[in-house]
Amino acid sequence: MKKHLLIILSVILLVSLATGCSVNTVNNETNITVINSVLKESEAISEETEKAKEVSKTEKKTEKEKTKATSTSTTKKEEKTSGTKKAAKAKTTKKTTAQKVKKAEAKKAEAKKASQKAQEQNICYITVECSAINSKKDKLKEGHESFVPENGLIIPRMKCEFKDGETVYDILERACKTNNVKLSSRNTVYGIYVSGINNLDEFDCGSASGWVYTVNSKSPPKSCGKYTVSSGDEIIFKYVC
Repeated sequence: MKKHLLIILSVILLVSLATGCSVNTVNNETNITVINSVLKESEAISEETEKAKEVSKTEKKTEKEKTKATSTSTTKKEEKTSGTKKAAKAKTTKKTTAQKVKKAEAKKAEAKKASQKAQEQNICYITVECSAINSKKDKLKEGHESFVPENGLIIPRMKCEFKDGETVYDILERACKTNNVKLSSRNTVYGIYVSGINNLDEFDCGSASGWVYTVNSKSPPKSCGKYTVSSGDEIIFKYVC
């Protein structure tokens, strides 16, 4: 800007000098004064321009820093939000896992309870006795007196657990094994036939003596190996004479 003004003024001075014959001294002084004034204004304008440039640079720098600060703040906010979301997700996952574990434990406890209940339901009772022999000892085979208890109970009333589908013979066999009592049996066309318990066999106390069984005080019309046990059944094997 300043260079352009100096060139213009130089041209004006040259023109003035070329026509100096018609210009007096007063006019020359006036022109010099004008030129100095223009130069001062030019310098003032240059200073203002430089200040404006500095202000512009400062404003740009401030804006850049502000933008950077905003960006940093946004990033921190996003990180905080992300962290909060992750924490919430982890909390939710932990809660869900705890619920699943609790549900699994409850289900396991329920299954155990159901199993125990089922086992309690599959319970029967068995008694093995030979008290009838006590009134017929004169007919008892010699040497078998020691196999007859005084109270007539070979196996007192015993609680037995059983599985679905098991038979009366299965219960008898288990009871004898538990009490270390000898059991003798054989297969027939009608099914399993119990021939002896505790060394007391058929015909040991008369020609019509032997073992019979009842379930809930009734004599079933089938072999004990074919009679399926039900929960709560009262089974009695007794020696008859």
